[in-house]
Amino acid sequence: MTAGSRRGGHFPTWLYDHCQKSTYIFISADYRLCHPSTALDQIADAQALFRFLASPAFQSSLPSPDLSLDTTKIAVTGFSAGAYSARAACVYATPKPAVLMTAYGTGGNLLLDHWTQPRPPTSIAKMVNLDDVPRLLADRTVVSDDSTPGSNRFALTVRWEIDGTFLDGVFGRPGLGAALNKVEYAGRAEAVPEDLKPGFLQNFVGKEYPPAVFVHGTADEVVPDLESKFQHEQLGQLGIRTELLLVQDAGHGLVDLGSGFPPKMAEGAMEAYAEALKFVDAALLGKL
Repeated sequence: MTAGSRRGGHFPTWLYDHCQKSTYIFISADYRLCHPSTALDQIADAQALFRFLASPAFQSSLPSPDLSLDTTKIAVTGFSAGAYSARAACVYATPKPAVLMTAYGTGGNLLLDHWTQPRPPTSIAKMVNLDDVPRLLADRTVVSDDSTPGSNRFALTVRWEIDGTFLDGVFGRPGLGAALNKVEYAGRAEAVPEDLKPGFLQNFVGKEYPPAVFVHGTADEVVPDLESKFQHEQLGQLGIRTELLLVQDAGHGLVDLGSGFPPKMAEGAMEAYAEALKFVDAALLGKL
């Protein structure tokens, strides 16, 4: 939620290619990154995007008058922290998305111990310079496109995860994680401060939520597969079509953690993505 850009090296070209072959309009939108902005700003940005997509201004921006957007058939996808914005659109945006796909995504359940307690550095923590964190925190420049090489903004996430202050950082509320950690899990939703409750998306999932497919690695130490498992079960209990595609022993990014650096995709990762796309296509065609 602190770093990244569609111009970065992790852009899902396979998703773009699928959209091109399927004659879908592909949109990759900027949104404000956490610090100094917060998760609530990211919700507002998701809402603003959907208002724009439904406006005459968007229609007039298309390259041909023969092109148009069917606002009843918008799919949202999100990878890692980007899944938070995709999930936010499913809760708060108008028009409502028709289907959701996330991959190793944040936001299915932000009340897990994983987010309220300190924990050891993950395997990708060594890729950042934690000495840079004070400079990053002192910089109050609003960032919506972290495309500058060496920006090191992901160091914020790593620092917060190690300290158990991830929720403090993404919501801009010092002490939030520690306060919630003192409360038994079952009581945490009520313990969230009133002004921050809208940011805990799992508490606002209802019967109008769209069908959703979740892809996650079982060895993900950055965003645990419990995030996807929780929402998959939650939607199932509501009678909403949902599918959970777990890639065995895959780490964050669906990579093989034992394949060296840079890591290779885990066995079964691309097959899981292909199954997820089948779910999305079926939802858009009304064939789920």
